[in-house]
Amino acid sequence: MRALNLDYQAGARSSAIGAAVLAVGVFLAGATLVEYRSVREDLSAWEARVAEVRAAAKRNAPGVARAPRDRDATAQEVKLARLALQRLSSRWTELFVALESARADGVALLAIEPDPARSVVRLTAEAKSAEHMLAYVERLQGADALANVTLANHQIKQGDPLKPLRFAVVASWASQP
Repeated sequence: MRALNLDYQAGARSSAIGAAVLAVGVFLAGATLVEYRSVREDLSAWEARVAEVRAAAKRNAPGVARAPRDRDATAQEVKLARLALQRLSSRWTELFVALESARADGVALLAIEPDPARSVVRLTAEAKSAEHMLAYVERLQGADALANVTLANHQIKQGDPLKPLRFAVVASWASQP
C-alpha cells in the first residue's frame, strides 16, 4: 500500500476572485453603514417633529384654557373652511346643465349668483320682450336641478333704444349632494 501524503500547512494561496469578493464585501459594508447613519438622522428628525406635534396638541387640547382671541380666530378659520368646503362640494355641473338646457332665443343671461349656503341661485337676464322672458322662466321651471323658480322683478331699460326687459329670477337649487 502506498503512503498518503497529507500536507495541512500548504502555502497560502490567494486568488484574484477571492480578493475581488472581499473588496466588494468591504465596499457594501461601508455603503450600508453610510445609509444606516442617514436613515438614523432622518428618524431622529421625524421623532423630533412628532414630539413637537404632540406638544402642540397638548397645548390645544379641549381641556386647556385658551385665550379668547385664539378661540375667535380658530372659530373664524373653521367657519371659512366649512364655507369653502360647501362651495367646492356644490353640484355646479347640474346647475350649469339646467341653465344651458333652459337657454332661449331672445334672452341673454347676464349674471348667475349662487348662494350654496341657502341653496338658492339668483339669475339676472335681459329679454327682447315679455313673451321671451315668460318662456325662459317656464323653461327654468321645467329644469330638474331647479325648484321654486320665481320671477323676482322686471323692468324695461328706458335708456336703451331697443328697450330690453331686464329681469331677475330666484330659484331653489339642490346645491349639496
